Amino acid sequence: MNKTELILIRHGETEWNAQRRMQGHSNSDLSDVGQAQIEALGQWMKNVSFDQIYSSDTLRAQQTAEAITQFSNHTLQIDQRLREKNLGVFEGLTTDEARESHPEIFRLFKTAGSNYVIDEGESTQQLLDRALDFIEEIRLRHPEERVVLVTHGGIVRVLMKHTLGLSLDAPTNFLIKNTGRFHLVWEEKWLVAQMGQVSHLE
Repeated sequence: MNKTELILIRHGETEWNAQRRMQGHSNSDLSDVGQAQIEALGQWMKNVSFDQIYSSDTLRAQQTAEAITQFSNHTLQIDQRLREKNLGVFEGLTTDEARESHPEIFRLFKTAGSNYVIDEGESTQQLLDRALDFIEEIRLRHPEERVVLVTHGGIVRVLMKHTLGLSLDAPTNFLIKNTGRFHLVWEEKWLVAQMGQVSHLE
């Protein structure tokens, strides 16, 4: 391999995912479906060579990453910058509950754009900034290596949009399924190599 490659993986389904609750930095246990997803992911990843593996510090991400490392000799490295977007006052709420409990904040959340900072949370732009800071550090720390990053839908979404040259405010017209795999490669700039692979679930 003569280029740095990132394999970004979203965590397995959680109980809150199944209930369509906003999670952000908060934790929710993996659902039975999520447990099956990460087991399938771990088995599939046994046949994938990689050099390093990092995970968000959330429980759902670490459990997903550990499903991979149980079959490899890699040490799991934890970094808070791989966390989901901080959804502040919305965490734990469904969309309807958020709209009812915080109508004005919800309106701004939906209309004010990527620089809007949710009360007690962060903006989409701040999420992208920390994600870019992290992958630049990875590129410099692990040149010409393949690095697995177990993270969250929000991180995957903003990195894919940025790499594809899309506005953060553009609609997300691609699927980010639980345990979906996305590949970025560095060739003088980051390029998208694969999006949303879930062959391990088929």
